[in-house]
Formats: sequence, C-alpha cells, structure tokens
Amino acid sequence: MEHPVFYLARVTKFLDRLIQEQGDYLFAGFVVVCAVVLVWMFTRRRKHPVHEISVVILPLGLPPKRESSPEPVLFREHSDF
Repeated sequence: MEHPVFYLARVTKFLDRLIQEQGDYLFAGFVVVCAVVLVWMFTRRRKHPVHEISVVILPLGLPPKRESSPEPVLFREHSDF
C-alpha cells in the first residue's frame, strides 16, 4: 500500500507533463468553452422576469457642510494690548 502523497505526486506529474506538451491546445479549448458559456448565459431566456432594482449612489468623498460657528471670545485677537 502506497502513501497518498505518492498518488498525488503521480497526478501532479501527469498534469505537468500534459500542460507542457499540450498547453497551447488546452488554453485554446478553455477559451472557446468560456466564450460559449458566456454567450449562453447572456442569451438564454429567463424563467422569471428581471425585476427593476433601484440603486442609490452616495457621494463618499465630500464632507457634510457645517454652518460656521462664531469663535470663542478667548481666541479672538484683541487690539487692546
């Protein structure tokens, strides 16, 4: 009985060899499959109608405007001195 790590090593070596030898064809096949799946997703008929969703966009970068409060008397400059 072999340790499970040896089984995993065999699988990963097989996948490495497969990618090294057939990598271009695998990539092209995955691209085609993904394109077909995306076309199917966007063109299929839905069982339920799409409901309108209301979206609220909040401006996050602007601080709220404050009314200017008068300066306290202690911090005002006096011309008496």
